[in-house]
Amino acid sequence: MQRSKPRNKKEISREKSLALIKETATRLFVEQGFNNCHVEGIARASGFTKGAVYHYFSSKDAILEAILEEIEVSIFESTEKATSLPGDNSTARLVAFLNGQASYAMRNPAQFSLLVFSSLNFANSEGVIGDKVRAIFERLQGELENLIEEGQERGEFTKTLGTVDFARVIVGCYVGNVVEWQRSGFVPEIGRSLVRGVRYMILSALVSD
Repeated sequence: MQRSKPRNKKEISREKSLALIKETATRLFVEQGFNNCHVEGIARASGFTKGAVYHYFSSKDAILEAILEEIEVSIFESTEKATSLPGDNSTARLVAFLNGQASYAMRNPAQFSLLVFSSLNFANSEGVIGDKVRAIFERLQGELENLIEEGQERGEFTKTLGTVDFARVIVGCYVGNVVEWQRSGFVPEIGRSLVRGVRYMILSALVSD
C-alpha cells in the first residue's frame, strides 16, 4: 500500500488558518448576521490581517460557501449511516436519522444555526450561496421522503399525509427547533428537550398502530 506523503509545516499551518477563519466566521455570522458581518471583523476576531483572510478566501461569500460545504458533508455522513442500517425496520432507520441530525446539531450548534439562518436569508437568492443552501435542504428532504415512503410501503408508517408533506413538516420542525434553541443561548438541556419533543411528535404522527 502506498504511503501518503508527509505534510510539511506550511501545509499544516494553512489548514489551521483556514479552520480558524471558518470557525470565527461561523460564530460571527450567527451572532451578527451575515449582512452585518465584514471580512475586516472576521480578520480581527481571528487574529489575522484583512489581507491574510483575502489570501485564503476571495470574499465573505467564499467563506460562507466553504463553511456550508463542510456542513453538508457532516450532515449527510450521519444520514448515510442511518439509511444503511441492516434489516427492514424503517422506524429504526428514521430514529437513527433523527438522532444523527440532532447529535450533529448538539455538537455543532453554531454551524447548524448558520445553515438554518442561511436558508432564510438566501432562500430566493440567485448565485452560489442560494444554490448551495437549496441543494442541502432538497437533499435532506429527499432522504426523508425515501425513508417515509419505505415505511409506508411496509405498513410501519401511516399514510395520513403524503411522503412529501411528512418530510416537509419534519424539516420544518428541525428549523423551528434551531431558532428556539438559539433564543435560549444554546443551553444544552433545552436543546435535548427540544430534540426529545420533536422526535416524540414525529414518531407519534408517523408510526401506525
